[in-house]
Amino acid sequence: MSTESADPGLALHHITVRFGGLLALDDVSLRVPPGRVVGIIGPNGAGKTTLFNVICGFVTPQSGALTLDGRPFRPRPHQLSGRGITRTLQGVGQFNGMTVLENVQVGARRRDDDAWAALERCEVAEHAHRRPGELPYAKRKRVELARALAARPRILMLDEPAGGLDTDEIRWLADLIRDTESTVLLVEHHMELVMSVCDEILVLDFGKPIALGTPGEIRSNDRVAEAYLGTAA
Repeated sequence: MSTESADPGLALHHITVRFGGLLALDDVSLRVPPGRVVGIIGPNGAGKTTLFNVICGFVTPQSGALTLDGRPFRPRPHQLSGRGITRTLQGVGQFNGMTVLENVQVGARRRDDDAWAALERCEVAEHAHRRPGELPYAKRKRVELARALAARPRILMLDEPAGGLDTDEIRWLADLIRDTESTVLLVEHHMELVMSVCDEILVLDFGKPIALGTPGEIRSNDRVAEAYLGTAA
């Protein structure tokens, strides 16, 4: 099929990735329209992080293509910010020799204004002049989000942002995702969060897409239940 499309946003077209004899992604296609929250879920080893790495240019697929606003998109990690794409990590990848503010300034377009605005939005501005290592894990996750938001991304990629957070922090995270103006790609194991914030969800199992639909459609899908539970629903 042609990868040219008039549709705005990011799209993956029949992406296949192999690592030696391992088929990590098997003919995966996905459209991510502007302003939507799209979740990517699946059991451990399903290919979720590999899909993120393809979008970020860390992994080159053996076949398939990406488009951005209908034009061929060949991502390179160092060019992502300039294309309006930012990503958080599963843990926290901060520079402990720098202050919280300096960490967030790394991702900011207008270093001071955007960094402070992001810190305030993530409710960690009071810690701006402390080192990240001095903060509790949940606060460090907020710093990670602030650094991503400071770039004012058009596409915000969140890789398991709820990991290690308690119920109150996850509720706060859900509100942040709903309120952001960015398009959001969310990889997450916390199903309550996924179901509450996503407009559409792609389910992967051993690299293969087995379902794509609204939270209601995914919740009632027998193949999804089988992939997670290991038995037919």
